[in-house]
Amino acid sequence: MFGLEQLIDFMEEKFGVAVELNEIGEETVLLYHEELDEELISEDMLQILPNPVSFCSYIYNEESEWVIGIALEAKTNNPLFLVCLKDGVRVYEELLKRGKSKNA
Repeated sequence: MFGLEQLIDFMEEKFGVAVELNEIGEETVLLYHEELDEELISEDMLQILPNPVSFCSYIYNEESEWVIGIALEAKTNNPLFLVCLKDGVRVYEELLKRGKSKNA
C-alpha cells in the first residue's frame, strides 16, 4: 500500500515540496467507476482499473492545494494508479501496476 511516509518522500522527490505529516488529510472510500471524478481518473484509465476500486486521497494545503489520489485494488489494497492535482489541475499520473508514468 502507498502510505504516508511514501507520500512524503514522493512529494519531496517529484515536486520539491516538504510535506509535514500532521498537515495531511486522508480519506479512503470504495467507489464504482461512475462515481469517480474525471478530473482524477480519465476514461482510458477506468478501462484498466477494476470496478469497484478503493480510492485513497491525501490532501495537503500550504502555498498550493495538493490532492494526491491512489487507486487501490479493493480486495488486496495493492496500489494501481497514482494521480496528483495541484490547485485543481492534474500535474502527474502514474500507472503503478505497470510502472508507466505520464506527466500532464
